[in-house]
Amino acid sequence: MVMINETQVKKDLYKSKNMAKFSHYVSGNLYYQVDLEDGTYQFPIETVEESEWTYTKLILSEDLGTTTFSAEIRGSELARWISKAIKAETFIKVG
Repeated sequence: MVMINETQVKKDLYKSKNMAKFSHYVSGNLYYQVDLEDGTYQFPIETVEESEWTYTKLILSEDLGTTTFSAEIRGSELARWISKAIKAETFIKVG
């Protein structure tokens, strides 16, 4: 397994100005894909902190704040969530 260098990913994002593209939403996670020098990566953004499947209790992630998540957004603007995904090993190469 190849370790992903968080610093290098951030440098690539700021240098390339590549756009991250929304892929899908499932189980409380937004999934985006972003192209880097060595391929395409996918990562989740958690939207729910806690939920009970009775739909009576749903706590949205405080980390989202008032961020607008569009179909395309500059990858560098999602650096905070990309860092979290790298640390959680959910920043996955898909292409």
